[in-house]
Amino acid sequence: MRPIHTNLPAPTGGMLLAKRPTGIIMAFVVLLLANIAMSVPKLTEVIIAAVNAVLSGEAFTAADYVGFDREGGVLAVFSFALATGFVWFWMAVKERRRFATIGFTSPREGLRLAGRGWLIGAAMMAVCVLVPVITGQAQMAWASPDASGWGFIAIMLIGFVVQGSTEEILTRGYLTQAVARRWGLVAAVIAQAAFFALMHGMNPGMGPLPVINLALFAVFGSFMSLSEGGLWGICAMHGAWNWAQGNLFGVAVSGQQVSDSFFTFTANPGSADLITGGAFGIEGSLVCTLVYAVGIAIFWNAWKKRRVAETVQTADANTTATANSTSVANPAEGAVSPTA
Repeated sequence: MRPIHTNLPAPTGGMLLAKRPTGIIMAFVVLLLANIAMSVPKLTEVIIAAVNAVLSGEAFTAADYVGFDREGGVLAVFSFALATGFVWFWMAVKERRRFATIGFTSPREGLRLAGRGWLIGAAMMAVCVLVPVITGQAQMAWASPDASGWGFIAIMLIGFVVQGSTEEILTRGYLTQAVARRWGLVAAVIAQAAFFALMHGMNPGMGPLPVINLALFAVFGSFMSLSEGGLWGICAMHGAWNWAQGNLFGVAVSGQQVSDSFFTFTANPGSADLITGGAFGIEGSLVCTLVYAVGIAIFWNAWKKRRVAETVQTADANTTATANSTSVANPAEGAVSPTA
């Protein structure tokens, strides 16, 4: 049996706090059940529509229910909360540990990190979208959303935070903690990246470059969470990334088009899919690859600095503790001994 890895950086050591830890294989089962749980509402919607189509003699196409239209989109993103709920239930009942140990300690600091994460996500997506526009590969125009469109966009802002946060909880949180405990940090980062790419494997427009970019995003998410010691920032970043992509700029979100947005993003005739992302959206472009690579480098360096600072703090604390214990064991010379 592999030894338990105990010297894990936050937030990857959360499973060590479980009274009854979950093993790696069972962790994958938990994630599978969580994904099934969040699929129930959408699957129910499709089944009801199919039955109604059969009874009325109308044509039914399952492809019509792929994407983020107003009703289906809201249902899809908020259904992710069911997966988070399932993980919370498992942690409480089986593992007997607090949900906060997955990466949500220090709420006050977390809110600051979440705000920063949201800005990072929106800014990174803006770069990915504006490069094709500036280089003449695509064009962007005001979409003129109506009042109901504005309402849908606002609701999806919350919905994408729920959706993005859930994916972070499942991968950079739960799976990383389960794998790191047994196989170490490097294996955990690789495992969660592979699982994250697999989660999106059936999305429209999938291809080799989108798969690579999904894995790179997962690695980026790992280093961002490690650099901050929690999931607050990456959860907000992921939500802002998806919302800005779909509802701000009108780009397909991992191959799925959103019905309402502030702007429209259209690839020009003869444009290169490597720049615009093709059917998968901007996440399938080399521009996105470069943005992820830069982000990984920045947060990997930030994590290195955090590790050095923590090592110095630990050494100082140990030195102080040793000095205090020595002074207690050996009273200062010249002290007057008590007399009878």
